[in-house]
Amino acid sequence: MNELVLSVIVPVYNTAPWLRRCLDSICAQSYRNLEILCVNDGSTDNSAEILAEYAAKDARIRVFTQENAGLSAARNTALEHATGEWVAGVDSDDYLAPDLFERAVSCIADEVDMVAYGMLEKWEDAPERDTVFEAYAADEVQPMTEEQAGHMLVCFCNKLWRYSLIKEHGFRFPHGLVHEDDGFFYQFIPYVRKVAFCSAVGYYYMQRRGSIMNSGQSLLLTAERYAKVVRYVHAEYEKRGMVPVQSPWFRLMVSRIYRDRSYHTPEKEREALAEVFYSLLQELRLLPALVGDYRFRCMIPVRGWRRLFLSRYLNAEIYRFFGIPVWYVEYREGRVAVSRCTLLAWIKWKLTGR
Repeated sequence: MNELVLSVIVPVYNTAPWLRRCLDSICAQSYRNLEILCVNDGSTDNSAEILAEYAAKDARIRVFTQENAGLSAARNTALEHATGEWVAGVDSDDYLAPDLFERAVSCIADEVDMVAYGMLEKWEDAPERDTVFEAYAADEVQPMTEEQAGHMLVCFCNKLWRYSLIKEHGFRFPHGLVHEDDGFFYQFIPYVRKVAFCSAVGYYYMQRRGSIMNSGQSLLLTAERYAKVVRYVHAEYEKRGMVPVQSPWFRLMVSRIYRDRSYHTPEKEREALAEVFYSLLQELRLLPALVGDYRFRCMIPVRGWRRLFLSRYLNAEIYRFFGIPVWYVEYREGRVAVSRCTLLAWIKWKLTGR
């Protein structure tokens, strides 16, 4: 198993202050059988000079240069040139623990198509906010299920990905879109037989001012950008002969994105958020097939005859008259913690006074 080649993808755009730390952490990995694919995505700082310096010192580093086209395009360029059996991603302002890849590769077993390991979110100016994500108590292999996928981070950079699946099905990141990790993850998981969980917490995910994820965009704009990714995955499923409305993976994607956006959106803006996603379901012709799924009942249609037509599924009229939804679902740490029919509880309260 230690003979397999791991292709490490490093997209680079104006990250010179952090690039040496990133490359040093990759080159110093205790697992040595790496090819390091660095894509200079039109950097205007001295990132190109740093890449050339490291490529001259370490023969495992290959540098590709292109005009600025975004993170997805840079990763896609690297995927086209990868030759390893497995692929990993490292953003050029992040870095790794020295033994991360060795521990991750040791978890690969028969029928494993993905390896997930822990991530530590580190804040450059507020270390008290550092947070561990996706930490596992022990190394183990599990079948990939919808429930399993629903508890995982969609992040590209805290996983190993079997490259033969990427090559066979032509998986790519959505060019020109933000939240590209969701687009890749939900293309890949329908084909995963088993996932290996690695107890290592060795990917250090840096949070800094000016990064894509800390750009200060509005929450509703974020939802609209996620909707574009959903459209992309919908088209990719159809291209591969899959029926999105029948796919548990596609339903998981839409419901999970809506749930996460709703959790972070102020209550006064949630109706507008519901409108974004309800319009998306209409556009992709996913109604009324999806409305029987409790995960979609919180999406309230906002106007017109559709409000009346779909009210029994989506809470609309009862919510409008009584101020409560028919179905209440509360999530804690990505899991359904409470699920109950609030209308019955309200009726009981009215009848008994308790």
